[in-house]
Amino acid sequence: MKKQDCLTLREEELLNILWEINEPLTTGEMAERPEMDGWNTATLFKTVRSLSDKEYLKIMGLEKSAKTYSRKLAPALTKEEYYAGIMMKRGLNIGSIANITAAFLGAAGKSGKERDAEVIAELEEIIDTLRKKGEEENGN
Repeated sequence: MKKQDCLTLREEELLNILWEINEPLTTGEMAERPEMDGWNTATLFKTVRSLSDKEYLKIMGLEKSAKTYSRKLAPALTKEEYYAGIMMKRGLNIGSIANITAAFLGAAGKSGKERDAEVIAELEEIIDTLRKKGEEENGN
């Protein structure tokens, strides 16, 4: 993927819509989606081209429409991967995860043991996944 500090607001907005939809779409299908209300066709096509050029969109297949073929596109990375990359470019690193989690919880205004239990369970799942990945890489 090409190095890019940040996307434009329109590019990021389109990626967020595509992450939410979670299925490959042609540009024509994107234009027909209710989520795209307020986007004119020229802006949509320009934004799709820009994201494709920056390698934030990948081709997932082709769809025949009348006599032509259209590319089915999807984000080339997850929302979490994109925002993790932004945070790392801004100077945050893996050591910041605990503080970021605490900040998220504070910003969300959530409190209580049930929420804490959910967060702990999610973090334990992430830790287990990372341990398994490390073991596989080390051949254990």
